[in-house]
Amino acid sequence: MTAYNNDDVIRYVEEEMLPEERQRFEAALKADAELAAAVAAFRTLKDTLVRRLPPDAEADLLQEELQRRRDTYFKHPPKVISMRKYLVGFAAAAAILIAAVVVFRHNGEMDYMAIYGNIEMQASVERGDNKDSLLRSAALFFNERAYTKVIPLLNEYLEQDSSSQMAHFYRGVAQLRGGSVEAGLAELETVYAGASLFKYDAAFYTALYYAQQHNKKEARTWLDKIPADAAIAAKAAALEKELR
Repeated sequence: MTAYNNDDVIRYVEEEMLPEERQRFEAALKADAELAAAVAAFRTLKDTLVRRLPPDAEADLLQEELQRRRDTYFKHPPKVISMRKYLVGFAAAAAILIAAVVVFRHNGEMDYMAIYGNIEMQASVERGDNKDSLLRSAALFFNERAYTKVIPLLNEYLEQDSSSQMAHFYRGVAQLRGGSVEAGLAELETVYAGASLFKYDAAFYTALYYAQQHNKKEARTWLDKIPADAAIAAKAAALEKELR
């Protein structure tokens, strides 16, 4: 088991490590799923702060808040500890930090979708034809979280190219986030059943939906479908720990 402490994870994410130390840390990341999950968790928390703070004060307040939390919860001199013990402490600090920036619902429940569900639609277009125009417009609305406007555009796109797993994936997420839950789950399950690059992303967002609905058993079932070498694996591991 690789041994690192709280401050190591923060220094890595904040790019404060020297080149040689960073290389060693990144080598450990590849071999240690728990360490990768911890890094993903801190990055998610940082991203959440950026999204939640007012734009006009975003940079200064973000730095101030991160430093304050760091000084408060990780103020002891760095020392090597077991990763399992570290994760317990990190999870506690993370929970306090999340609460501080209001990512809980008004009734006090964890808003998993707000923490883990923010993605942007990446549309690679070249030809500039009608299909590409549809894809660009869909990406624009998706990234503005106008999900109900995304669906008809991707419907039209898929009429012209029904094989696009990218379009199916983003339509599934848009349906899920836009209130068409049954259709969204079916779409994501179809993407997962395929062999595209979006296969495990579809599994993750299905798990995320069930986590949001407090169906931890079904959420874990879908998280278990994601292999350790998948691109989404670190994020999935972080969510799985939240569900324990």
